[in-house]
Amino acid sequence: MPRLRFAVPLAVLLAAMAALAACGSDSSSRGSTAGSAPGGTPQTVKIALDYSPNVNYLGIYTAIAKGEFAKRGITPEIIPYANTPAETLIRSGKTDLAISYPPDVIINRSQGLKYTAVAALVARNTTALAVLADSKFTRPAQLSGTLYGGFGIQSDAPIIAAILKADGVAKPEFRQVVLNTDVISALDHQRIQYTAVFGGIDDVTAGLQGVRLRTFPYAKYLGAAGNYPNAVYVASDETIATRGPALKRTLAALAQGYEYAAKHPAEAAKILIAANETALGKSKDIVDATAVAVAKQFLDPSGAWGPLQDEDFAGLSKILQAGGVVKRPPPPADLYTDRLLP
Repeated sequence: MPRLRFAVPLAVLLAAMAALAACGSDSSSRGSTAGSAPGGTPQTVKIALDYSPNVNYLGIYTAIAKGEFAKRGITPEIIPYANTPAETLIRSGKTDLAISYPPDVIINRSQGLKYTAVAALVARNTTALAVLADSKFTRPAQLSGTLYGGFGIQSDAPIIAAILKADGVAKPEFRQVVLNTDVISALDHQRIQYTAVFGGIDDVTAGLQGVRLRTFPYAKYLGAAGNYPNAVYVASDETIATRGPALKRTLAALAQGYEYAAKHPAEAAKILIAANETALGKSKDIVDATAVAVAKQFLDPSGAWGPLQDEDFAGLSKILQAGGVVKRPPPPADLYTDRLLP
């Protein structure tokens, strides 16, 4: 997930959200009559962040600022990142929606966690292996046996092995060090030879910090199997069954937020910073630049936010199975649903 990590006190978030919720809404927004909660009583929906505020959340805070949640009878409660995986929060019932990673959905669902992807946060995969631009590495095959810096993500090994195989390595060798710090800094100081970055976030941030990267996009080497969304919103099957109408209104509000942010990234960036001044106030240049870069990733070619399809999981499931991470992947149709989208 995005690696811009900032500590934000919950009180600051809630105060900012309350202020933004009072702002005027975009009267031209699609679905403005999507309906309030039964009886006109607003319903609280908890949304857990995967990391501290960054540009992947432009849609959330824009939807708040534009009154998209309020007009649908939804009061969003943002749960700031606190080193707790989405799956843990889903399993314990601490959140209604959370942000996760498609490989994690496959892995955890195969291990019995009853949850489902309900929307793609971005429409495609911009993940890439990255090396220093002035390094000797000009293709993925040359990385076999060198040191990868990551965060211990279970799917990294099989996915990277598949990339190396696609680039001609018969028996890829994957060596990893798990970092608890900035991977770009580790790369720049040559403590690692390569890492994985999210296009539009990590690479743009690195450039602003004076670190030039050479990247090898997953989708270029894995084709459709590597073009899954960077991140997805997930909900437990139980929440979908019992709170489906509230989730549907929540996703309608998010769709409006992300669609607006895609068209007006500079304004969305201002909204994000205003709602998270303590965390992002001193990072305006990074937020502005990454907002513009990421905005184009939110919508699919038809201009819609959120749709998922079998192809987002099918090829990836085969890679994880071949790498021994999952024994029996669930069918793609069990991993996602689009029926809650507007």
